[in-house]
Amino acid sequence: MKIDSHQHFWRYEPARHGWISDAMAVLKRDFLPADLNRELQANQIDASIAVQADQSQGETLFLLDLAKQCPTIAGVVGWVDLCADDLREHLESFSRH
Repeated sequence: MKIDSHQHFWRYEPARHGWISDAMAVLKRDFLPADLNRELQANQIDASIAVQADQSQGETLFLLDLAKQCPTIAGVVGWVDLCADDLREHLESFSRH
């Protein structure tokens, strides 16, 4: 099995994705599994690992939801606040995925 080890997905929002400058205008759009799947097939790659592009728990949940829906996402590298008082609960919740 061939796996792309680092892939970002997002629904583009200018305020949240402020790091995407005008010099990177090609990135100012949604990037979802359907966009990647064409490339995976063309290059005979079976799956990818989704990696967070935003440091938020919402981003991690978004990626986990995509992974649940899309069999070509083999894993998720998400984000969690390691200093949060409720870290244990978050890690336990995420460990179910």
